[in-house]
Amino acid sequence: MRLNMLTRLTMESAGSPAEPITGQILPPDTATSDIVYVMFHGYGNDEHEMVRIIDAVDPSSDYISVQGPIHRQYLGGHAWYDSAGWDNARIQSQCSAIGDQIVSMLDSSALKGRRKVLVGFSQGGYLSYRILADHPDTFAAAVLLAPSFHDEQPRFAEPTRRPKVFLGYGSLDRQIPEEQKTSIRAALAAFATVEERAYLGMRHDVCDAELTDVHRFLQSLPRI
Repeated sequence: MRLNMLTRLTMESAGSPAEPITGQILPPDTATSDIVYVMFHGYGNDEHEMVRIIDAVDPSSDYISVQGPIHRQYLGGHAWYDSAGWDNARIQSQCSAIGDQIVSMLDSSALKGRRKVLVGFSQGGYLSYRILADHPDTFAAAVLLAPSFHDEQPRFAEPTRRPKVFLGYGSLDRQIPEEQKTSIRAALAAFATVEERAYLGMRHDVCDAELTDVHRFLQSLPRI
């Protein structure tokens, strides 16, 4: 059975995520892999952004693509946190709270025994990192595309095995400060096995060469 699920999070008045609300579930088809991708878009975008990316990497895959809980009222699109108005401690706390909700949603009999892989871009990349750090044994791997980094103090749960992580940046990416790139490398090295790639001439974006490398990375993951 094929699972294509779009979902969104709402916010409680205090700013913490409420229970996920299921959006569209597309008709079932024949699954070609035991992987389920759990995906998080970048700032100002929505859950369809990540569907376009995963369709280029692993067509006919099973996925859950989540919409950020903060709606940009005038410019449109969504975000996971307010990078301009919140300090790092609040951002880290927000992403950990969202991660707890996501892991609770994944704890269903229909998904037991499936390899779960996090995929995120920019803000969604940091969120994917934060979920992996808090729940490393829940996920087989993570694909972090141009992630930001906001840990006030790097924190991770001790994994029973080191999850595999793909980390990609463009050589001209000025959206993510160099100190954030350095910090996420150091944080990941403490608990994960990281494959990092840099793409010459790419800005805060993804490119064909990166998607080819992501495909190869995913194909290399050990089977259950």
